[in-house]
Amino acid sequence: MNQSITTLALNLLISERLNHRIVFAGKIIEILHQSIQDLDNEEARLNNFMAVISKCTQEPNSIERDMFYDLANYYNTKIFGQNDLSAVA
Repeated sequence: MNQSITTLALNLLISERLNHRIVFAGKIIEILHQSIQDLDNEEARLNNFMAVISKCTQEPNSIERDMFYDLANYYNTKIFGQNDLSAVA
């Protein structure tokens, strides 16, 4: 897997075209489905994430955008065991 969930989430939020946002959302969902066995006891949070993915795909400036990114970061860390944040000089 060469793309992280947080990278895809950021791309979704900044994309001006709906069809591009749909592609990014699809890739995020694909990663989640491939990793579903690693996400035991996560049903409620995963359902919330799916809901905000849909909302942010339709309207990236929605009030859910912070929750969307926080959940993307959470699942990226949970699945890949890393945080993609880096220091900026």
